[in-house]
Amino acid sequence: MVGASELAFRLLCRKYGATLAYTPMMSAAEFSRSETYRRTEFQTIAEDRPLVCHFAANQPEEFASAANLVENVCDAIDLNLGCPQRTAYIGHFGSYLLDPKDRQLVLDIVKAGSKAVSIPIFVKIRLLDTLQDTIELCRQLRDAGASLIAIH
Repeated sequence: MVGASELAFRLLCRKYGATLAYTPMMSAAEFSRSETYRRTEFQTIAEDRPLVCHFAANQPEEFASAANLVENVCDAIDLNLGCPQRTAYIGHFGSYLLDPKDRQLVLDIVKAGSKAVSIPIFVKIRLLDTLQDTIELCRQLRDAGASLIAIH
């Protein structure tokens, strides 16, 4: 959740029984390029496990690079394909990658992440126009290396 799942909130949730937590959505591009961005946007401690690092991405190499950087401090990597915010439209990520024209790109992103790390790759999507289209996307994501698919 953007702006609401930083370390303090995750630890509070764990105190009251949460058994898994996600980081806020982070830009894979910025995360892979900027140490300052990483220090600002991502904090964790040993008690913050299991943890899923949550990324927005639209380039396979950037997603794989970001995944590599967090592989040893989290338990899974999540690709956000569910965000409908205007910033996702402008940046061409999130749910705006669910159009058929971007299908190969999405599968390449998941494949790159899956090959880059030894921990699971999760993908969050939205329902497509038809149930059959959604099932087909889920099958393709699974075949590309997704270990878990969540529908947002």
